[in-house]
Amino acid sequence: MSVKATFVLDDTVLQQARECIKENGFKSLSAFVERAIRDELDKLRQEKIRAAVKSAASDPLFMADLMEIQSDFAHADLEGEAL
Repeated sequence: MSVKATFVLDDTVLQQARECIKENGFKSLSAFVERAIRDELDKLRQEKIRAAVKSAASDPLFMADLMEIQSDFAHADLEGEAL
């Protein structure tokens, strides 16, 4: 569902967005802004995941669990290679 929203933008940013729309074939300013927001949200989500992975990698209990799981499945992994 789409909803209307109002934003105040710097003149230069708005002009650059309009030029980008013309050059890159976006159907509208709204479509461009929505894509830019989605891209930024995706970027922030990925950064959050990277931070969580980095944190987990420095957690000795997590790493011990991971090593145990890898050891438990080592035999199963070798069976898959034989196929």
